[in-house]
Amino acid sequence: MKAPPAVPASLSRAARKISVKDGPNLEYFLTRARVLSLYREIQRTLKGVKDPRDRQELQHWARSDFEQFRHEKNPDKIKSLISQGKHQFHALQTNLTLSSTIAPPKNSRK
Repeated sequence: MKAPPAVPASLSRAARKISVKDGPNLEYFLTRARVLSLYREIQRTLKGVKDPRDRQELQHWARSDFEQFRHEKNPDKIKSLISQGKHQFHALQTNLTLSSTIAPPKNSRK
């Protein structure tokens, strides 16, 4: 008599379809974390904008920029976009601080 398989046949078929090379790797998750971190940092900063209409407009602008490149797959392009985003964010912080729209940042992470 044949022993039952340790994994049901339906699961083993699915497992055969998914290989390690097809799934996301560590670099993918690290890059994703950097993108989300930048987005959250921008949103936290924009919460400090005093005028609600200005705050809403800036939040919409930031979100639309992230949404525009949401499905980008090229890791080099994503790294370039993160770099550009950080540069634009720091410029925005400086402008908001100079215009007294928000308080100066407590720490300057780069």
